[in-house]
Amino acid sequence: MESLAEGTLTMETLQESSSGGTISSPLQELTLGGTISSPSVTVHDDREGCNDERPTCGKRLYRHRGVGLVLMSAFIFAVHSVIVLTVKEGVHPTMLSWTRFCSQLLLVTPVVMYKNISLRPESRTVFILLVARGFIGMLGLTSLFGAFYFTRVGDATAVMFGSPVFVGILARIFLKEAFRLIDVLLVFVVIGGVFLISQPPFLFGGEKVEGLSSQLIGILLAFFTCLTMSCTSVLMRKLRLLNVNTFKIVFYHGAVATAGTALITTGFSAWSVPSCGKVRYAIVSIGMLNFIGQCLLTYSFSLEKAVYVSILRTNEVVFVYLLEFIFFGVSPNLWVAIGVMMVLCASIATSLRKIWMSHTRG
Repeated sequence: MESLAEGTLTMETLQESSSGGTISSPLQELTLGGTISSPSVTVHDDREGCNDERPTCGKRLYRHRGVGLVLMSAFIFAVHSVIVLTVKEGVHPTMLSWTRFCSQLLLVTPVVMYKNISLRPESRTVFILLVARGFIGMLGLTSLFGAFYFTRVGDATAVMFGSPVFVGILARIFLKEAFRLIDVLLVFVVIGGVFLISQPPFLFGGEKVEGLSSQLIGILLAFFTCLTMSCTSVLMRKLRLLNVNTFKIVFYHGAVATAGTALITTGFSAWSVPSCGKVRYAIVSIGMLNFIGQCLLTYSFSLEKAVYVSILRTNEVVFVYLLEFIFFGVSPNLWVAIGVMMVLCASIATSLRKIWMSHTRG
């Protein structure tokens, strides 16, 4: 009975103490005493410390690694173009194009198999676009290699990079995109630059030749490459809108172009066995450098905006002229230099206009 009474007294005491506010839990005491800090405060303190740290030079370079990749790809493509000069005496341009596309097909096939990419087109429209992209790309590269055989590599490359200006015309026709007065002016700037680079005899005088001069033929082939690159850009944009895999596009490009260049080479009876030594090494180097440059350029598109990549790619013209001067002693005259600057300025202005329009829309 005494124990029961004591227990009753103890419960009453606890209730009175609780109603009087004299008992608190250990967690409340620790919190009130300030010995336990809130996790949110600790995270806030860590973030404040992180804000005080400035990014190192290595982190800044890594953040903008896409710029370095674009410049590397531009230099590799410049070396790729200059190497063509070392084999043009022994290999026909159509056969050289065949070796380039064949190497592309052989190198992309393992990637397609490893990633288990389906090569079946999603629709008939996609199939037509894939074949058209491969066929037009084949014509463009074959005409570019032909231009290298008739004119300086730097001049042909400069004309080729006027393609962004003509993309606007084709995008207006096929994609119903806007085409304004400034685009028309840029087209005339590119055409004027092409005339200054080609220097046709009926405008600049010089030695009279029967038919077209080799310089003019080379520039016309390069200008045709410029137009085909514009068509390719529009087709690639259309294929992206249809969510077609990139490696599938590259595979179809290689397959269609390999078959097409084989037929063209057969029609010209231009098949030949390259001589031993530097010619064979150069042909293999052309295929490998093209594949490496394409990989770097493709990866850079995932790191930088397309307009920035297109601007940085114009450095390929500078690299080509430097390599031509170092290894072959070829330097452009004043009119050619002015024409090159006109083409490059028009291309850069087109890209900068795209940036401005994207900012105004945003």
